[in-house]
Amino acid sequence: MQSVHRSPSGDLDPDVVREYLDDALAYARSEDYAGWDPYDGLNSPVLEPFARNWFTRLVCMHGVHKFPANLRPLLGIEKERNAKGTALFATAQLDAYEKTGDESYLEEAESLLEWLWENRSIQADNNAWGYNFDWQNSNKFFLPEYFPSIVASVFVAQAFVRHYDITGEERSLEVADGTARFIMEEINRVQVREFETFAYTPYDDYVVVNANALGASLLAVVGDRTDNEAYGERADEVMAFVLDVQDEKGAWYYSEPSDGSRLSHDNFHTGFVLESIHDYLEVRPDETLQAAYDKGMAFYRAELFDEGGAPRFESDKRYPRDVHASAQAIRSFVKDGSPESLALAADIFEWAIENLFDESDGHFYRRRGRVLSDKTPYMRWNQGWMCYALGTIVNRLD
Repeated sequence: MQSVHRSPSGDLDPDVVREYLDDALAYARSEDYAGWDPYDGLNSPVLEPFARNWFTRLVCMHGVHKFPANLRPLLGIEKERNAKGTALFATAQLDAYEKTGDESYLEEAESLLEWLWENRSIQADNNAWGYNFDWQNSNKFFLPEYFPSIVASVFVAQAFVRHYDITGEERSLEVADGTARFIMEEINRVQVREFETFAYTPYDDYVVVNANALGASLLAVVGDRTDNEAYGERADEVMAFVLDVQDEKGAWYYSEPSDGSRLSHDNFHTGFVLESIHDYLEVRPDETLQAAYDKGMAFYRAELFDEGGAPRFESDKRYPRDVHASAQAIRSFVKDGSPESLALAADIFEWAIENLFDESDGHFYRRRGRVLSDKTPYMRWNQGWMCYALGTIVNRLD
């Protein structure tokens, strides 16, 4: 039987997807784009007295994160806007506007972009953003709320680049250029063999592969838009590192060195790396990196999804099946555009709607576990990412 979510040919139907996008965006607007986050446990005034070192912070943060019920109302954790999530919503609206011409999407996107501009991290000299909660990254580093990171800053800057590309608004390109300067001047650099890599923040020396790919991609794209070859050359250097740490299967570990990585070949971080390479190659073509991208994409399709589009958490671990993995994969595969990728994107969309979507109010669940599932309506992790993915479908498919 033909799915109601697809066209008669079996492809994704952008008109149907737009209806889901509108419902999901309406839910987010009804909450003023504010919500809980999987990692916001340290925002609890109840737990604050106990979170005094890296170990107790991890216990508090992951205790809230992994508890089978949502403890946040009891712990006094308020719903808030998250800069990265807000950027995802803005990008989804911009994608829908570019395809449909509906000015209401543009108005909403520009309102969110203005909020992002007004809520830059005051701890940075250039344009940068952080999370709205204290965050302990294993025992590697502690990042206080609103202190900037490369990943959060890149996603926000990408939204401003998107606005520039669609509207020609020079101010948006200037904002993104400020983030490129933040990456060039303020993010710590770590020597890994012959490569000068990026750390995760201005305050640590933790080398995360997807963060390097994201940073290189933004530098390449902003360098292309501003004719700044220094950005492009630095992007080349960092992408050479990303290429070097790809393994023989075409996969990437989360961090370098790989034997200290807390994840093996996980789903959505693999998607981050591949999308970053894709965007880099659009402005700085390279045959060797293109071959690495194709090999990585083949691994992604073959090893990180089960039959019917269900996302594996890691290549050797099926569960939990996470909404973030579904969303990033849809975006990566639709941007890739190959027949194999588009077919899998359609399966993943179908699986996500059937397993993670609440039609009563338009919100998405976080994940399905082997035994327990998490239906907490996280605004960034669930809603922002799925809107981001659905906007990509609406924008890029006919």
